Amino acid sequence: MSLGLFQRATARELWQLVLPHQKADKAVRQALVDLEAAGRVREELRLPDGRKLWCLTSSGRREAIGLLPAGTRISALRPVKDGRPAAYSEHALDVAATAGLLARAGIGHLEAFTTEVEHAVPRRRSLFTDLVLRDPGADVPLLLVEADRDNESAGELAEKLTGYRAWCELPAKGALKAKFADSLRARGARTHELRLWRARYLATGREGLPAVALVLVPGRKRQRPGAKPSTEEEKREQARRVHERLMARGRHVEATTEALWSPLPYWGDGTTARDYHRALPVVATTLPLLRARGADAAVWRRFGRPGWHTLHHALDNPDGDQLLTAQRAAADQARREQQEAEHEAARPAPAAPRSSPTSGGRRKRALGGTTGCAPPAARPRPTRRRRRPPSASGPPPKPNAPAPGGAGPDRSAAFRRGVPTRPGGSGDGAKAHR
Repeated sequence: MSLGLFQRATARELWQLVLPHQKADKAVRQALVDLEAAGRVREELRLPDGRKLWCLTSSGRREAIGLLPAGTRISALRPVKDGRPAAYSEHALDVAATAGLLARAGIGHLEAFTTEVEHAVPRRRSLFTDLVLRDPGADVPLLLVEADRDNESAGELAEKLTGYRAWCELPAKGALKAKFADSLRARGARTHELRLWRARYLATGREGLPAVALVLVPGRKRQRPGAKPSTEEEKREQARRVHERLMARGRHVEATTEALWSPLPYWGDGTTARDYHRALPVVATTLPLLRARGADAAVWRRFGRPGWHTLHHALDNPDGDQLLTAQRAAADQARREQQEAEHEAARPAPAAPRSSPTSGGRRKRALGGTTGCAPPAARPRPTRRRRRPPSASGPPPKPNAPAPGGAGPDRSAAFRRGVPTRPGGSGDGAKAHR
C-alpha cells in the first residue's frame, strides 16, 4: 500500500511510514522479502550506499488499487528492459523520505499523504504538488510540501510559490456573481468560503491560505571511481557548506516572494496586529536537518520571522487575529474610562442648601460645632419646682405643726374647708366653749 502511494522507496522510508514507532527497519525488510517471494514487489536496483530500492509489480499494483481510497494517485510501473536496471528518480525517493520523517514525528500518517496532486491555474502551467498532507483535527491539518533539489534555480522555486498564491485566489464556482463581488474584495476569513481551495480542502484552523512547506534537498554528489574516501572531519565540513548553501537559497527565495507571504497591517491607532487572511504561509527546512533532529524539532523557518521553530508554532500567527481582539478590547476599555472621566468632570458641583439662623445653629450643635454654649449632653437639666400660693405672714406652716405660743395645731384650714374639728361637734361650738 505504501509503495502504491510512492513510486519507489527503500526499507528505511517504508519503516518510517508503516511502523514509525519501531526502533529499526528489520521487520519491514523481512516483509519486503516475503512480498517479493509472493510476486507483489521487486528490487529495482541498489543505491550507492548499498540499500535496495523497491517498487511494485503488476499484481502488486492491482492489489494496492483495491486497498487505497478511491481517487488516490497510484505510482506508475517501469518494467525492466533488456535485463538492465531501470534508472530511478532521486526526487521521488526524497518525497518518500520527507513523508516518512513527518509520520515518524507524529505529523500525519500513511493514509493522510497524497503525492503528485495537480493544482491547475488558468493561463499558467499546471502545478503539481509533491506531497499533500490532509489530517483533519490534527495540529497541522493541511500542508502542501515541495521537495526542492539543487537542479532548479531560486527563480523557478519562487515561480512555484506565485502559482500557489494564484491558485488559492481562484474563486469557487458561482462566486463571480454580482452579490459576491464585494465579498471577494473584502478582508477577513469570510472571503475564504468563496475560494476554490476551500471547496477542495478543509479549513486550516489558522488565518491565511494553505501553508506551503519547502524541503530543500542537496544534490547528490557522486564520487569519482578510485577517489579516496572522505574522512569524518571532511564529511562534517562538507555538510556545513551544504547547509549554508541551502540556507542562502532559502533566504533568496524569501526576499523574492515577500509580496506573497507578507501580511498587511490592520487599521487603528496603537494596533500592531497583522492581517494574515490574504497571506501565503511559507515554512522552509532541509532534508538533512529533518534526518538529524526530527520533523517535530525546531528545524523550521517561517518566511518573515527570525529564528527556528517547530512546525506547529511556525504556522501559528500570534500577532494576527488573537492580538487584534486583545488590542481592540483594551482600546475600547480605555475609551470608556476616558469618557466616564470627562463626563464626571463636566458635571456641575452641587449647590449648598440655604439655612436660617435658628436652623443653622441647630445644625451646628448637631454636628458638634461651636456656638458659644455647651453641648446639650453637657448641660444639666434643671429640676422643676412646684409653685405654692404666697401668704401674707410668710411661708405657710407645715401641716399639723404647732401654732405659735404652743396653742396646738392651726385648724383654720380645716374650718375653711368646712371640716369639723371633733366628731359630733361644730366649729362654732368649739370656738364658743373656749
